[in-house]
Amino acid sequence: MQLRPATPDDAQRLFDWRNDDVTRQMSVSPDPVDWDGHVAWLSARLERAAPGLYIAEADTGDAVGSVRIDGDEISYTVAPAHRGKGVATAMLVLARAEFGEKEPGSNAATRPRSPWRQRPGIWSN
Repeated sequence: MQLRPATPDDAQRLFDWRNDDVTRQMSVSPDPVDWDGHVAWLSARLERAAPGLYIAEADTGDAVGSVRIDGDEISYTVAPAHRGKGVATAMLVLARAEFGEKEPGSNAATRPRSPWRQRPGIWSN
């Protein structure tokens, strides 16, 4: 599995995953998202200096989920067709390996190569 930065080409995939019934039930906001609102959100997100939005791809190249990192918070979605296969755990382990651990009592990521080193840490120990 690998994490790659999301692009505008992922809009439909992310929209479909976000509006999936199970995803909505587990979301902070369970209401469906409309297409125009989704495209506006994604465009604004991708315009950030550090968007923090990634697509998880299996070794086959299939998109299996997404990971979103906002400071100390991480959100993820597993594609409906890939649920129950350990994808969530694999994505989170990969994200931690890629972006580093948070030092105890610190808001700084500890891995020097981390693109998040200037942002608050993303992992609690």
